[in-house]
Amino acid sequence: MEKKFLSRRTFVKNGVVTGGAVLATPFLSKIAMASDNSVNVLAFGGYEEPGMLDAFEKNTGIKVNLKIHDGSDEEMIALMQSSEPGTFDVITPTSAYIPKAIEDGIIGELNPADFPLNDYFKIIAEWPPVWRNGKLYAVVNRFGYYGITYNHKKFSEQDVSSYDILFDPAVKGRVALFDWFLPNMGCMSKYIGNSMPYDLTSAEFAALKETTMKLRPQVGLVGNTSQVIQAMAGGSYDLAIAGEWVQAGMYDDGLPFKALVPNEGGVTWDQAVCVSASTPNKENAVKFVQYVTGPDFQSKLAIAKTYYSMVPNKNAAMMLPDDKRELLNLADIDKFDEVFMANLSPRKSPENRQEWLDAWEAFKNA
Repeated sequence: MEKKFLSRRTFVKNGVVTGGAVLATPFLSKIAMASDNSVNVLAFGGYEEPGMLDAFEKNTGIKVNLKIHDGSDEEMIALMQSSEPGTFDVITPTSAYIPKAIEDGIIGELNPADFPLNDYFKIIAEWPPVWRNGKLYAVVNRFGYYGITYNHKKFSEQDVSSYDILFDPAVKGRVALFDWFLPNMGCMSKYIGNSMPYDLTSAEFAALKETTMKLRPQVGLVGNTSQVIQAMAGGSYDLAIAGEWVQAGMYDDGLPFKALVPNEGGVTWDQAVCVSASTPNKENAVKFVQYVTGPDFQSKLAIAKTYYSMVPNKNAAMMLPDDKRELLNLADIDKFDEVFMANLSPRKSPENRQEWLDAWEAFKNA
């Protein structure tokens, strides 16, 4: 999941389509500089929903000045980098962008002992992109996967157990893709056997481009988040490279969609909370990160109206009703790391990023 968006239920029930890329509008009003009793947070959707931050403000006396970001991860990080220190104390980008932010000195080091990492799924607590040289720079508090989302009234779990289904002539024109190259090409890279889907040799990348292009005739829609979800909800498309962040909400709304990670594997998406390296308000910022990595907040974030997501705090997962845990692949806490996550690869920004972008544009224009 890369592009952030309005409420899933708005798309499904009201049919809202923005017609083009998801709006990437920076904030038009200047956020107030944080004081001793406030913290400035730039976050993707979900944090603004009723009841999300009430306990934090009540228990700490710290007011959250929250701005919801509708643009890209790059824009979010650039806003922190280019703004006056203290304008944004905390941001929530995808962890794929954390290594570059660390390298550029945009985000600050965190003390692992300040956060409930012992309560996290081990694989997420040790998530490689948020660590450098044994030092922690961000904490993941929301994640999920890209695999196959499918209409379960038309396809069985066995039918979609491989990405082969996307190439079946019988589904020509019934496949929809979200317009973002990293997850789609990452899944195709797993499909052709690359265990490290973004670290490819020239020959492996050439094979990936060829495979991706072969998929093009099968795809009836490459659109933004609202377009794809609305089209699937309306019955125009049956299959997508997507995961629980699309499927769980639609299924909960009574639509016939399920999702799984195919045998070849999938790739992850996530959001990682980090603190500005230049903030004059680090104490309050750290307290905020502590809150959003804790179970109370994450149990709400998992089933936010904006979109559902898996959450890494085991205690948060256990707080969810059984049906929601089942829906979000969190039913078996003890085996989550070694069973569910074993076939997923962290999404990352490849070193030859521009080549990937060029290949994706060629795919869309074919």
